[in-house]
This record gives sequence, C-alpha cells and structure tokens, in this order.
Amino acid sequence: MSMITVEVGDSDVHEYASGISAGEVIANVHGRKSGAVAALVDGIERDMSYELDSDCSVMPIIGSSPEGLYILRHSCAHLLAQAVTEMFPDAKPTIGPPIDHGFYYDFYMDPISEDDLKKIEKRMKELVKSNIPISREEYNNDELRSIFSDNKFKLEIMDDKIGHDVGSSAYRQGDFIDLCRGPHV
Repeated sequence: MSMITVEVGDSDVHEYASGISAGEVIANVHGRKSGAVAALVDGIERDMSYELDSDCSVMPIIGSSPEGLYILRHSCAHLLAQAVTEMFPDAKPTIGPPIDHGFYYDFYMDPISEDDLKKIEKRMKELVKSNIPISREEYNNDELRSIFSDNKFKLEIMDDKIGHDVGSSAYRQGDFIDLCRGPHV
C-alpha cells in the first residue's frame, strides 16, 4: 500500500497509508472528541468516511461552526425524510435543505396531524439511537433514474440540476436513499 502525506492544520504534516479516512486522520491528530462532523479536504467539504488516496490537506469541520451546523442540519433533514417515508410509505420526498436556524423537508403526501408530528419526532429519536451509518454512493444517470423512478420530484431535480448525461451521488441510511451531494455526519 502506498503512503500519502497529509497536512493537518497549518503546519502538522503526517504520513499515512493511502485509503485512510479523513475522520481517522482528524481523530489521530485532534483526538476522537474533537467535535468534528466533517472534513475540509483540499478545500472541499467531505464526509468523515472520505478515503484519502493522494497527498492532501485536511481540516476538521467542527459541529458548532456555521459550516458544521449546516452539515448537522442537512443530516437532520435526511433523518426526517427517513422517518416520514418509513411511517408513510406513499410519501414522496421532494427537497430537504438546511436553513439558517434549522431544517425542513417537503413531501408530496396526504396531510398529517399534530399527533403524527409527535410520532415522527419519536421515530427520528429512535433512528438516532440506532446509529445507522450514512454512506455516500456514486451512481451513473441510468442507475439514479432507476432508483428514483417512482418519484417524479427527484427526476425533475436530476433533469434541472444534474443534467441528462452525468451521474451523481446519493446518500443511504438504512433503507432510505436520497439524491444528495453531502456531506453528512
């Protein structure tokens, strides 16, 4: 296995085996309790699981920073979508971005009640406790269209934002999968 040089921070330089994750580098240098939720790898936001295969720079993105809060809120939006689609299988997720002071996710579905909202919140807490891994997956255009073939809203997003001839990423947590560029916690 080849070795790579990783600059962590302004001057810390370390050598690691190619394939080490950004999270492992951050934990090695800053400790497991660094508060990092993602990493900045050569200036690009990446998941902690992102594998490093060449010389690079890595900076932790701390959860309490504006960038970290954005990533946390984005992951919460996906968590909300997972809970809703589990509880209401006919619900079609549309978009779910983080916002300045929270997050939301729009769904095409029948109206829900206040009681449903409490049940959704409870399910979200259960999902958090189950610690389901969130993984980034790369797909080509045909694969994405197959995955989201029953959701016209995701197909519209692919047509509008991604284009017809390229692939993109999706994030999977349990049985839930969503079109997304990430990163996530």
